[in-house]
Amino acid sequence: MRRILYLVRHAEALSVLPDVTDKQRALTHQGEQDALKLGIYIMEKNSNLDLILASPANRALSTAQIIAQQVSYDLKNIRVEESIYSANKFEIIKLFSKLTDSIQQVILVGHYPTIVELYNYLSANDKKLTMNPAEMCSLLFDLPWAEVTSGCGISNYSFHPHSH
Repeated sequence: MRRILYLVRHAEALSVLPDVTDKQRALTHQGEQDALKLGIYIMEKNSNLDLILASPANRALSTAQIIAQQVSYDLKNIRVEESIYSANKFEIIKLFSKLTDSIQQVILVGHYPTIVELYNYLSANDKKLTMNPAEMCSLLFDLPWAEVTSGCGISNYSFHPHSH
């Protein structure tokens, strides 16, 4: 059964301010617009999302919520995972191994550089140097989530907010 993983770098966030922790950083107006474009793109691709995973950082969770609204995904069902913020691709891969076989399409909203490292680790046929804010790359897997590992994903389509 074919599985699709959408890896998303959170949209543009405000700079670090003295009274704001990294986790509290909010999206800029441009970031909100870019996340909206991404959500519309995913909806137009007729994606049937089963799960949205997000980092607990405000900028990532806000990006996930904007996408969810566009694809009619219940905001209460967004799963916040600390390991996505902790920046360890192997901890993130462990999340996939716990997914049930009924889940076919997953969006993961995370951070640079971990999101690129994860993509490069999983992709069999493509490598990226970077991903810009609100950029998305998808990978196809023809095996159960529990077997997802290095080089087993096939690069599918991608989205860059400033090229659409």
